[in-house]
Amino acid sequence: MNSILKEYDDSKILLENLDRTLLNLINSLLKQKNIRVHQVQTRVKDRESLENKIIRKNDKYESLSDITDIVGVRIITYFDDEVDQIATMIEEEFFIDEDNSVDKRKIDNDKFGYRSLHYVANLKRDRINLPEYSSYGEQKFEFQIRTILQHSWAEIEHDLGYKGEFEIPSTAKRTFYRVAALLEQADIEFVKLKSTIAQYENNLSQNIKDNPSQIEINKASLISFMSKNENVINFENDVFSDEYNLVVIESDVESSTYARLINKIKSLGIENIKQLEEFYVEHEKQLRDSLKSLFPLERNTIRRGDSVLILINYTLSKLTVQK
Repeated sequence: MNSILKEYDDSKILLENLDRTLLNLINSLLKQKNIRVHQVQTRVKDRESLENKIIRKNDKYESLSDITDIVGVRIITYFDDEVDQIATMIEEEFFIDEDNSVDKRKIDNDKFGYRSLHYVANLKRDRINLPEYSSYGEQKFEFQIRTILQHSWAEIEHDLGYKGEFEIPSTAKRTFYRVAALLEQADIEFVKLKSTIAQYENNLSQNIKDNPSQIEINKASLISFMSKNENVINFENDVFSDEYNLVVIESDVESSTYARLINKIKSLGIENIKQLEEFYVEHEKQLRDSLKSLFPLERNTIRRGDSVLILINYTLSKLTVQK
């Protein structure tokens, strides 16, 4: 043990550098793959934890290189299906030690408990050949990939001090299994919910064209209207681009902005997309007049759909003055 701990002390700076390098690398890869996650965490096992592990494993390790989780990376996703997306990315970008990797999601059907995908890996040769990675050689590290709910369960399980069904008092097992099953089912339902919303958004443009009076005002329908409605596009191209020489850009805004705008729209008695379109067309002259008070602006770009926001705010301000 003393020999391994000395290796650890001598390698501490290198391990900490690897920790930071992996954090930057994983964040960069996730951005390239357009995968949004809740959090990426990295850590170097502290000396006390390492010493306890060596004692617990009863002389299993002969050198520091035998311990594969000295450096750990934890990737916490929002949805269960994203775990497999990230797993594919890890398999493509790193050399996987299959013998020491384990998929803890594949537990028996009649059991519940901690679920997480664990990979032991090291850098591939083509990356090691790059100067910024060359000092890490074939140093192994561990990936843990799990959802927010799986992470919550693991943290609660750890805080309770019981890991695995054989450590749980028999009087608590029923509650243990029930809570674990609820979290597992919630992960499944969240994936279904995401799929349902995606399907709704994919069909939204066509549904708005076919039957706009049946499409309620919500974030998805409002985004579709502001970005794809022909009246909005034609007006903004004519006025913003041709008259004011602004570049109209496609740009997402914060959810809170849409929430405030939806509340304002509904305060005018507008409940569906057909009513919003009719209101927009009916007040086009009023919108042109309102723009005169805004320009020139100290910018050369404007977001697609901002005319809707400007019109609603202008209308509400007029109503306030009249009162």
